[in-house]
Amino acid sequence: MPDRHQLTLKIKSYLDALSPRAIRTLLRSLEHARSQGSDDPHLDLILDACLNAVRTADTLVLDGEPRGGRLQRAFYRPIEDLLANEGLSGKVPGRINRSSLPLIWTWMSRDLAPKAFGSAEEVSMRMETEPQTVETLAEDLREQAMPLVAETLAEAHSSDRVHQKIAMLVGGERALRDLHDILAAFNARPWLDGLRESLPVRLTEWDFKAGSPSLLRIKAVMDRHGEQAPLIASIVLSRVEIADTLLALTASLAGSTSIKKMAASPYAIFAEMAFSEAERFSAIACGACSNAELAEALNAYCRLMKTIDRHYDLAESGTWQQRMAVTRRSVSALVTRELEAMTGSVRRALLVPRLDEAGEPKTDTAAIEEAHRGMMLLDKMRDAADSLAVNEITARTRTALDQSLEIKTRALLSELSQKAGAERKAHLVAVDAAIGLCESYFGKEYADQLRRSRKAALATEPKKQSAAS
Repeated sequence: MPDRHQLTLKIKSYLDALSPRAIRTLLRSLEHARSQGSDDPHLDLILDACLNAVRTADTLVLDGEPRGGRLQRAFYRPIEDLLANEGLSGKVPGRINRSSLPLIWTWMSRDLAPKAFGSAEEVSMRMETEPQTVETLAEDLREQAMPLVAETLAEAHSSDRVHQKIAMLVGGERALRDLHDILAAFNARPWLDGLRESLPVRLTEWDFKAGSPSLLRIKAVMDRHGEQAPLIASIVLSRVEIADTLLALTASLAGSTSIKKMAASPYAIFAEMAFSEAERFSAIACGACSNAELAEALNAYCRLMKTIDRHYDLAESGTWQQRMAVTRRSVSALVTRELEAMTGSVRRALLVPRLDEAGEPKTDTAAIEEAHRGMMLLDKMRDAADSLAVNEITARTRTALDQSLEIKTRALLSELSQKAGAERKAHLVAVDAAIGLCESYFGKEYADQLRRSRKAALATEPKKQSAAS
């Protein structure tokens, strides 16, 4: 067996070459392996090294960052696990919209304590200011600002007129509500940090089984600090691998999988967080997003809804049932629109592009992206069509593609060998787009056959036109 010291050095050397994000990903995998009962003799040694590396990365996170804005980042760092990046259409208690942070920072530095914020900003911008000094400046600012924030929020409660004025100064009603959570989170740091330290970096359904240390710890904190349940649930949400495990957590804490009993329990907030995630995934999917973002949001949404449909009866809670019905309608409408337009998108993607003045093909990348988007949605609907009530449009779209995609691709390939020069280059764009779509729809094996046909066509010299008699 290798010497433990030498092994530790090797592990440290390996981790030093990884980014903080990569180390956290490895840490999540190791936590999961341990929860599954892995018998790797070196697992705990590697896990400890990862934990130390993460703590070091968190301490030195400001190294190499632009000086502009690093004080603001340090100020908000203790509430990083409460932040929601995108997709929340409204305020969810316990979840702070990241977009509210710069608005609140501007208000604090402009109206709340301009002298203290200005002085701290000036120091943090200096070349010689060390990251730890910036952390100290941020901590001092929190101690000065939070009592003033509390006074301001008390004023906002005094009358509707004052409330509206402060909301306008802070950056809007949602930012004002986020400010309430920020104040509560900073004030609760002594016991919230204790909760953070006592939980694994990544929580799985195994951690929510009856009698598990994590379940007992969460229950104890909830029973002691129930008035801050949204903050507790938000921290737990940030550590789960998949949102549907929060429903298992709620069921374990409530002692029942009955939605009615879960909703009536003091632990319903965890299910609320799961449902807010379904709403967030729906909003991302139905908004302006890339194909990759759409696929990720749709995967998460469909998985969550499948878990709900299989294990829980939402009819027992009219409120939760109505909320999820809204998301189903939105996602179903999106899928229906995209699939109805898919045949046209594929047809446009397979058109041989025209040549520009320089003789280069003018590729319609938008049409190709739209066609791939439709292909991705069609693939997702293999398992989710029933729950989204899009069976009919899915079947109709598949029938249309079965009849047209292969025929059109073969026609393009057969014509490729007859083209030369710039025309061949343009034709090749359409052929490559067709092969890419066939790979998405029919699979890699069939696409590889098409690529061999493409190679053979390119090896064939086009026949010369016979001279006119």
